[in-house]
Amino acid sequence: MAAGRAAEMGAHVLLLEKTKRPGNKLRITGNGRCNLTNTRDVAGFIEHLTPADPFLRNAFARFFVQDLIAFFEARGIPTITEPDGRVFPASANAQHIVDALRDYCLEGGVRFRYNSPVDEIIVEDGHVRGVRSGETTIEARQVILATGGTSYPHTGSTGDGYRLAQRLGHRIAPIRPGLVPLVVDDPAIRSLQGLTLRDVRVALYRGERRLVEATGDLLFTHFGVSGPVILSLSMHLEKDGEGPTRLILDTRPHMDEATLDDDLRQRLAAMGRATVRTWLRSLVPNSFAEVIIAQSGVPADRRTSTLSAKQRHTIRRLLKGFSMTVSGTRPMAEAMVTLGGVDCSEIAPRTMASRLVDELYFAGEIMDVAGDTDGYNLQIAFTTGRMAGEAVARAILTETSKG
Repeated sequence: MAAGRAAEMGAHVLLLEKTKRPGNKLRITGNGRCNLTNTRDVAGFIEHLTPADPFLRNAFARFFVQDLIAFFEARGIPTITEPDGRVFPASANAQHIVDALRDYCLEGGVRFRYNSPVDEIIVEDGHVRGVRSGETTIEARQVILATGGTSYPHTGSTGDGYRLAQRLGHRIAPIRPGLVPLVVDDPAIRSLQGLTLRDVRVALYRGERRLVEATGDLLFTHFGVSGPVILSLSMHLEKDGEGPTRLILDTRPHMDEATLDDDLRQRLAAMGRATVRTWLRSLVPNSFAEVIIAQSGVPADRRTSTLSAKQRHTIRRLLKGFSMTVSGTRPMAEAMVTLGGVDCSEIAPRTMASRLVDELYFAGEIMDVAGDTDGYNLQIAFTTGRMAGEAVARAILTETSKG
């Protein structure tokens, strides 16, 4: 997007690609369907960013969801919007998006150079003068760093941009995985491997402080938990802090304590002389029922007719507040996005230009801003790329007009 927009506005553009073809990461987004964006308004969109600050508000005001949809539809890529606001190409094929962006670049005269990782950005007296790739030095009046983060390293995203920016004096916020499964240190959880709980509420706590909560589907794995709701919560996992990090699982988010207690008593009455195991299996999947039995201390073969109020309350609390201790995340290689990056306070929000080095710009995941799943991150990439491309072209045209 950055290269294509700069070329469209009259700049001569060379795109240096580290790998043998462009768009490697774009091809795998949305499981190959390419979740382009999300139809939330700007305020709602920013709420789904980490950090949720107004850095991108100005850029979104100039190129946002409908602009992006119109951009692709003008290039023969109609889109569809799903009920949850996610936007995809109607073909459900990410390759069509890659092709459209490549054609956009070629129309403007962008030159591509593959297998060309950048080793150094050449700066003299605070101004960009070019880049070095291997033994080759390339003169350049402007440089846009759009190297991505460190997630999905097999696509070529290995953190090169962070090192290049840091050498030029930019502060890099600590890099960590985002939209990533969480590791739970509890042997009992291993017995739940493969189990999916639908539409549950999960809250993330550090000590007694609730960090965030969300509702969605949760998947138990051999290492802990995953699924859409967990990936979203992982964006808010604090690296440091006091007290253990816990996940509190509510299997009945649409019932308060009193309503659930009434429901349990009614179900108990209807079960007659059934066992606690049979009763619980009517409430939750079998494997989860066994874990609740073990944690409650209630004998599995006890008749429901003999269940005490205290025992019922214990089970109710587990259904509304099943606790798991989080020891960390899965590795960066399993993350969907990278958290951290170039400090946005060192980037001009209208142009994506470096505040430290003249003629240097940033776009996409290299910056310290990331979004939840459901299209937020691609919109960030397209918007910031568009802003950087326009700023570069304007700067070059202004310089040329001055002679």
